[in-house]
Amino acid sequence: MRRKLNAPTSYDVARHAGVSQAVVSRAFQVDSPISEKSRAKVLFSAQTLGYQPNAVARSLITKRSGLAAVLLTEATQRDTPEVLINLSQSLLAQGFQPLLFSCEHESQSSEALEKALAFGVDGIISCVSLSEDDLSRANLRQRPVVLFNRHSSDNSALSVACDHVSASRLLASRLFAAGHRRFAVVTGPSDAPVSHLRIQNFVQRLQELGIQNVQTFEGDYHYESGHEAGIYLLGSSRNKRHPKRAEVIFCANDAMALGVLDAARFALMLRVPSDVSVLGFDDIPAGRRPAYLLSTVRQPTQEMAREAARLFRASVDEELIPTRQLLLQGALIERGSAQLFPVASTSNLLE
Repeated sequence: MRRKLNAPTSYDVARHAGVSQAVVSRAFQVDSPISEKSRAKVLFSAQTLGYQPNAVARSLITKRSGLAAVLLTEATQRDTPEVLINLSQSLLAQGFQPLLFSCEHESQSSEALEKALAFGVDGIISCVSLSEDDLSRANLRQRPVVLFNRHSSDNSALSVACDHVSASRLLASRLFAAGHRRFAVVTGPSDAPVSHLRIQNFVQRLQELGIQNVQTFEGDYHYESGHEAGIYLLGSSRNKRHPKRAEVIFCANDAMALGVLDAARFALMLRVPSDVSVLGFDDIPAGRRPAYLLSTVRQPTQEMAREAARLFRASVDEELIPTRQLLLQGALIERGSAQLFPVASTSNLLE
């Protein structure tokens, strides 16, 4: 007699369907050798009894949990939630259940990795930087790692990223060609590698063009720090070193750029882009609204997520992966917040 207080088991389904427990197990495996008639019989019995296969029990047999750890910072979740959404959808399409491990700061990535490994995940997609020791620890436990929008000095590491370098250099060239000569930048936190890549290459390109003095304000990726940066950088006659107001403010992400925009227009009553051009990076939905119309760089987040999930699937299945590091191009999105040099072809601006 079937136990009333417990959930139905595979044994109950086997009895109801008139088959063995092995047939029940195969019926829930997509590529298992079983006739469609037997599979239909088992699935009907399972639905009738309310049976659901135990993923934990199955993992003990297959040695696979079906879980993919996703490591990311709180700032990414708050300011660019589409990253997590696209990664989750792509991992589900590859047959993995995403499991989120969040850290407040990029410097806490090792702790997030250790927690993920303790959960028996099949591997890790990391939206935070991992050291060589971190990668070695994951490799020792035979858990593949795919870096998402991050790089590693280890050439064998798997990674998918936006080409921040080319996009930032192109922005600097277009702005210089438009006649701008007084520049300021708003960085992310000091431990944020993506901010470093974007700002460093933007400033480096300006220096190549003869602009040696670029004002800098360190933000924290949030709107509020962008607003504070706008007040500081655009306030008139702030100090002897920078007596003239910046003509361009480039922010390491869009959230801070929106703060700069509001500070310029409402706190300081400046005209954008006549008095100052403001640009960001990421192309978050809020920046597309008519109130902002932010000029920015759009990351190919969906394509990056699909490629990361594909590499993850291949690495878990131990397939040969010929291209281990993918770099995808961002798209310059021109809206009303910046005056950019209008050109059909921009390749000569990078020379």
